[in-house]
Amino acid sequence: MKRSLLDITELVAVMVNWETADSTIRAAEALMADGVPAERVVVVDNGSADGSEERIRDRLPDCVLVRFEQNIGYARAANAGAQALQGSSYLMLNNDAFLHSAGSVRRLLSALEDPAIGIVVPRLLNLDLTLQRNVVPGNSPGVEFVRATGLSRLIPNRWQPDFGTHWDHASPRGIDAATGAVFLFRAEVWHRLGGLPVRNYMYADDLEVCLRARKEGWRIWFEPKAEFIHVGNGSCGRHWGSEKRAEMVGRSESAMIREHLSPFSARLTLALMAGGVAARWLFFALVRNRAAAASLRGTLRGLIGGTTV
Repeated sequence: MKRSLLDITELVAVMVNWETADSTIRAAEALMADGVPAERVVVVDNGSADGSEERIRDRLPDCVLVRFEQNIGYARAANAGAQALQGSSYLMLNNDAFLHSAGSVRRLLSALEDPAIGIVVPRLLNLDLTLQRNVVPGNSPGVEFVRATGLSRLIPNRWQPDFGTHWDHASPRGIDAATGAVFLFRAEVWHRLGGLPVRNYMYADDLEVCLRARKEGWRIWFEPKAEFIHVGNGSCGRHWGSEKRAEMVGRSESAMIREHLSPFSARLTLALMAGGVAARWLFFALVRNRAAAASLRGTLRGLIGGTTV
């Protein structure tokens, strides 16, 4: 029987847990309250050593649990979770992303009625319900020049998603990329791309999968009526400081850019990115905002290093 793209019972929802069982349980229960059957929720325990497996089995007995003895990285774990079940679509979400608006999963699925759309992302909110800017432009010398010089703040709202992140995230539209707290994939796209890219231990897999999907001719869609609260750094913040995390992000993005852009475009893009980060680092160092300066210093080190993590 042909699987229906819009049937929530044909959806596979995957989340990865790493020693944050409370968040995972909360995220899974929110999905189930929105209509996702428990048996269609896959939790991957990624080498936790804090009793997470037992707690998840106890609180989510009808969900599918995949267990690894050691942490194999986010993308590899998420891909393994998707292999546990067959579905018409795959909802990949961080375990610190909690469904906020009722009906959000079905709104994401509805976007797949357009056969050209391969990936759908929702509107993200911070814990205080302020906007979390998850839509980002694709990497290119032109985009990074606009962002590095601060000109992106002057771009009109209707053009913002193509050049910056200062967009109100208020209307549905096609986008270049988004940060990956919550992604819905058409099954055909998921399988064609081979899941999330696994070159890096973590980070930048969201941006790269968007880039690869667009190269294959698929559209990426932003649906603001689907809303999730994303806490951010729920697992990683327990293990690494902000400077180390920023360095890992920078290295992962650098590796992605070097892989997918021409040598000249990659060097120019990274140089502009590093210049913008260096300027912001200098500013925050001068005003003695040590936390912001440390994070930017880590990003700069990662961009310049340019190796995989």
